[in-house]
Formats: sequence, C-alpha cells, structure tokens
Amino acid sequence: MDNEIRALRTSVALAAGDHVTCLRVEGEGAYEALDHVVACDLFLQDGQMRPSLLLDEEARPFADIHVARDDESFFLLAEGPSPEELVAFLDKRFPSGVEATVERCDGTLLSLHGPYAWELCTTVFGPDVGSLPYLAFYRTDDAVFFRSGKTGEYGYDLLIPTGEVETVREALLREGAAFDLSLTSLAALDQCGLENGFFNIRREGRAGLSPLELGLQWRVSYRKEYVGSAALRARREAGAKARVVWAVAGAPVAEGDEIFLDDQRIGHVLVSGFSVIRGEWVALLLLDRPYAYAGVTRYETHSAGERRPIRTLSAPLLNNRSLYVSPQRHSYRARDESKMPPFVLPL
Repeated sequence: MDNEIRALRTSVALAAGDHVTCLRVEGEGAYEALDHVVACDLFLQDGQMRPSLLLDEEARPFADIHVARDDESFFLLAEGPSPEELVAFLDKRFPSGVEATVERCDGTLLSLHGPYAWELCTTVFGPDVGSLPYLAFYRTDDAVFFRSGKTGEYGYDLLIPTGEVETVREALLREGAAFDLSLTSLAALDQCGLENGFFNIRREGRAGLSPLELGLQWRVSYRKEYVGSAALRARREAGAKARVVWAVAGAPVAEGDEIFLDDQRIGHVLVSGFSVIRGEWVALLLLDRPYAYAGVTRYETHSAGERRPIRTLSAPLLNNRSLYVSPQRHSYRARDESKMPPFVLPL
C-alpha cells in the first residue's frame, strides 16, 4: 500500500469506485423528497455538487453523500450503506404524496486521484473534464464526470457506461503510463483521507457519534427539518461531551488505545494508520470536550502497559502537492522543473 500512496501523492492513481453508490432521483417532487432526508440546505445550481450526510433518527450518520443537481433531477453519490440499504432508507423516509423516483445510475464508477489527475483527465477525456472546478460535474451523452475527491489531491469520479468501462480503463492505463499511473486500493484512499481530515463513514462513521462530536456541523443545517434534525438539535442543546481531534505519534497507535493527560483518562483512539509520507503514525482521537484541542504535546497513549507521547494537530496533516500544482503552469512531464514545498511543514 505504501507505493500506492506515494503514487497518489505525487502523480496519479486509478481506483475502482465500487464502494460508492450512485443514484438518480427524478420526478416533480425530487427536490422536496431529497430536502426531507439530506441534512444540508439544497442550495445548488445546475452542475453543482455539495457534500452532506444522511442521518438516522438518532442523528447518527447513515451515509456520507455528495448531492449534485442536474436541472430538476439529482445525482446522489453515497458511501456507507449497500445500494439496497440506501434505496430502502430513501423509500421509507421520503415524505408521502411526493412524486419522486429513485434509480441506480446506469454505469460503473472509476476514480482518479493525485496532483496530476487533472492532466490525465484532459488527455483522455478533454479539457472540459480536466478543468472542472471543485464540486462540479460535467456530463456527455453517455458519461458523467464528478470533481470531488477525499484525499486532499485532485479527485474525479467517472461514471462510465458499464459496456465501455474496460475500454476507458485501458485508455487510462495506456495514457497513464506517461504519468507513472498506479492502481490503488480503498485502503490507500482511506489512509489518504485520514491524513487530510476527511470523514470516513466506514471507520469513525460507525462509532455511534453525531455530527457534533465528529466535527461535521458544516455539513448540516439548523434551518430546516429533515430526518435526524430533531435529535441533532437536542444533542446540540445538551452539548457535546467529546469531540474528534487529529494527532501524530512516533510509536504505533492502535484503535481503542486510551489517551491520558498525566493520570487522567481523557479519551481514546478512534482510527489510526501509518503515514508513509509523514514517516509516523496518524490518528483520529475522541477526546473529552475540555481537552479536544489541536497543538497539545502533553497527551500520552496507553497501550500494552506502555505510555507513549502523542501530539494533537489540526487537519490536514499534509501539505498536499495539489495545493501548488496549477493546470495553467504545470505538467507531470516538467515536474522536476518546479520546486515544491515539503509535505510536512516545520512547526
């Protein structure tokens, strides 16, 4: 997995998109139906996307979503539940009397990630795809190209007709050879997401926490009613007792390890993984609210009878190349002519 991550952080990586479910919601009541279940305000223009959540009635994340407006219809890209679970969730919770149909998108998802993913997209699909702004999508007669990503690098989800996906995949591999394209796994994508502070529904998203503890209030609205909104408001009024914070450590850190300040237990490790780019362990901690701050060096993990120092930080934990690579000025072929800042900035 180390080589997959190095490729994703420096060139381009191609991944399967079978962990994402794409649905299309259509009909006269498509907006009203989605507005009743999606946790954010659906202020979207045609061609725009927005990240949000589907919550259950207890305000726990059920799905990590991007909702995209296509004229009067919507694409819903969701991670977490299976396609069958997602459709059943929507069918059960759409308001009665609203006419909206939900169908799985016709096609197969691939995804490209990396600081030069835009350049490979331009080479294979044309400049309309490579120049897409963040959180926008572009469609042709057959395919849809979503610009999003959860790695901190340029990211594209490609919805390709299933009958053409092998042809497209071969074209990406062929043209991608000039970019040192690597195939990458979901595990590598998840590690990159952890390093950049992206929410992961398969990991911390299954800890029974709400957007308050998970630091996801920017993805929800307190101005409308939707599934889970009443429980979320109640939790907010009661106040969160804990909150997630990112951290780094020189020694191994494992899920469930306890966190201490002196002799006081103040939380535990929710998620951890070794960062081949930083050369140390990165982790997501759940800390008691009075201690949930970045920039603290006095905390320790307690694992197997040992105490080891751990340092809290603000995400992202990497200084990504995609922050500096410009489609107007750079290319992978001339990458050595541009001096890039280090992945880890000095404190």
